[in-house]
Amino acid sequence: MTSLLRRLAAAFVEPTSGTGVDQSGRAGAPYPQHAGDDSGPGPPRAVVFRPPGRTPAAHERTVDVPHDPTPEPCDEPSAEGAIAGAIVLAGDASAIPVAAACAGELRVRAGASAALLCVWRPSAGAPPGDDMDLPWGEPDGGEPPPTPAGATTPAARRLAARLSAHELAATACGRLAWLQLDADPADAAAHARRALVLADAPVVIALAAPRDAAFESLFGELELAVAVLPADAEPALRDLVVATLPTRRRVIRPPLRPGPPRWAAMAGLGRLRSLTEEVE
Repeated sequence: MTSLLRRLAAAFVEPTSGTGVDQSGRAGAPYPQHAGDDSGPGPPRAVVFRPPGRTPAAHERTVDVPHDPTPEPCDEPSAEGAIAGAIVLAGDASAIPVAAACAGELRVRAGASAALLCVWRPSAGAPPGDDMDLPWGEPDGGEPPPTPAGATTPAARRLAARLSAHELAATACGRLAWLQLDADPADAAAHARRALVLADAPVVIALAAPRDAAFESLFGELELAVAVLPADAEPALRDLVVATLPTRRRVIRPPLRPGPPRWAAMAGLGRLRSLTEEVE
């Protein structure tokens, strides 16, 4: 395997330590075993949003989540083929616009008024690009900016406010609520799991850094995994990546091209329409 293939594979199929290590080298404690859970060490299963018409899976439980009864126009529901949650991984910032477009697509499929995008980008690294401005700017540990009233839908603002009320500092952009996950992978996975419980909307998690073992248990909670690979990636690498994604539905997509598709995605208004063709 060439060095390029090795680096790409490391981003997808070679998770790092499961204890979670932040950029300063601090290690967190592994998850404990939970009573009544024979699946091994790990946090309790999250309860995710269920699209209209979807029968709950055996492991899903109901949770009382505050819900705003105010109706809001949304796209026509398409319960058949609706997906409640997804994880998008690329090993770098190219995961983010694809994840944003994926969240837009899942929102439309579920007939929901808003969707949530959780972003894990633990290190600023190289700037993501002029057309990939994040709602909170560069990761610096600060609070996200106030939700801009004129650039978002009421449903996205309500979703961001619901998360913020539970100490998950979120903002909104377009039709999406955006949540910046903690740099520490263990804390980030825990926050993503809380967001799955609270959102009451489709949720997409973007891993914009090499795959870490702290997120492995989340793959079992989500229905779809999207791996972002160059369009000319070697077939052997594509097959390897697909084989190591432990979700029921798996798909490989190329990075979004600069220009209108990426602008729309980062504005919270885009859709990954190709999922309709590739995910049944």
